[in-house]
Amino acid sequence: MESLVSVSTDRATVVTDLCNGYTRVIAANDKAVALGIKPDLKLSAAFALSDSLEVIKRCAQTERAKLETLAGEARQFTSVVSLEPPAALLLDVGGSLKLFGGIEAIKSALAALLQQECVTAYLCAAPTALAALWLARFRQKDVLSHEELAGRLSSLPIAAAGWPEKIQVLLKGMGIRTFGDCMRLPRDGFARRIGRQYLQELDKSRGSYDLRPDFEPALELAAHSELADETVSTVILANLGKKLIQRLVEDLRRHQVRTQGFTCVFRHLDCTVTVERIQFAEPTQDEGRFISLFVDRLEQIRLAAPVVALSVKAGLAEPAIASHGVLFGNPDGDDSGSEGSSLIERLQVRFGMESLYSMDLVDEHRPEAAWAKSRQFLQHERRPPLTAGLAPQRPLWLLPTPRRLPITADNLPCYKGREPLCIKHGPERIESGWWDGGGVGRDYYIAASAHGERLWIFQDHCSSRDWYLHGFFA
Repeated sequence: MESLVSVSTDRATVVTDLCNGYTRVIAANDKAVALGIKPDLKLSAAFALSDSLEVIKRCAQTERAKLETLAGEARQFTSVVSLEPPAALLLDVGGSLKLFGGIEAIKSALAALLQQECVTAYLCAAPTALAALWLARFRQKDVLSHEELAGRLSSLPIAAAGWPEKIQVLLKGMGIRTFGDCMRLPRDGFARRIGRQYLQELDKSRGSYDLRPDFEPALELAAHSELADETVSTVILANLGKKLIQRLVEDLRRHQVRTQGFTCVFRHLDCTVTVERIQFAEPTQDEGRFISLFVDRLEQIRLAAPVVALSVKAGLAEPAIASHGVLFGNPDGDDSGSEGSSLIERLQVRFGMESLYSMDLVDEHRPEAAWAKSRQFLQHERRPPLTAGLAPQRPLWLLPTPRRLPITADNLPCYKGREPLCIKHGPERIESGWWDGGGVGRDYYIAASAHGERLWIFQDHCSSRDWYLHGFFA
């Protein structure tokens, strides 16, 4: 199916694009054609024919979106739909012929659908996808048998393939005008001089295996409801939100997907909508977590005006993977599970994303540089545990900057008084950072004070030989 979006307007209208350094007309409506404006005409020449010409600049993103919309609509006739940008769709309707009553019935239904979408299109059927595409580009009749296909393709101009201009010029310079001329050339010579990919396309057009990606429309799950009267009542909005969330979660479960977050849109009469985005710590389809976070956020937001409608839309969906139950607890020793996720989500809703972070390990020996802030909660890579005899002891409380300790006459460190600290373990030497200008050379010890405190201290063995306090053990 080769299609072109039609522009409905009372004025002469053209669509333009930059071609060979000039702005040229690539499409024109009937009023523009009646004035003599045709595709490939320079825009300046088109204005000479009509000074009231309406010009629309070509937008590839809009064309792609329209093509995807049509592909989604065409899936009612077959699940095997492929995009052929910028203006064609390929449908495998072989399995749908009996259901719809033949190829003509399918084409009639497609034509009616395209007319509703204000799209001008030409439909053509053939035994292979490429053959149907090439025949449609030159407005050819259907080819319904393999025996007829080779002869019909042979008389078709090579321009129907949409090959690059330089390839078409090369073939025309060799006296090649049709696909029949191409097929009569020696295969090895054609592949060497023109390109193996073009030889493969010729084979695919006549029945060689043609693997194409099927179009899968983006899954958008949402629930919407309008209120009978304007309201600012959090109780009414909370009850309405719960009902919409129940419908949304049912859709998530029906499609066997989960989402990382959802968006709530509060609509008002005389001002812009209020949009609230809520994120989960991990993808889920748990209705309770949806409702809990929605109610928490509803208590905090200030609505600019009374609400007349509420929408709830799921974020990016991903396949839901069922987890196996464990009879005697988690064998990995990780009990964070959904309780930890729920706590993180509620903290995020109440205090904001910028106020909450976790810590990631960094491959660095310097203690103050061995961690970093992270927004990825409960998604850390599991690291194999160190052997008990090799695992160094580290304090839970690390000072932001090591604090210099006083010393005795014998060069022993003191803390909160003049009594020297009692060294329990050590030394553990750490030398690192010489490559980035922040080099350290330290001997770390675990020490006990007279008050029973366990401290993590070190002596700088590179320069000053001073003692420092770096952390506290619980």
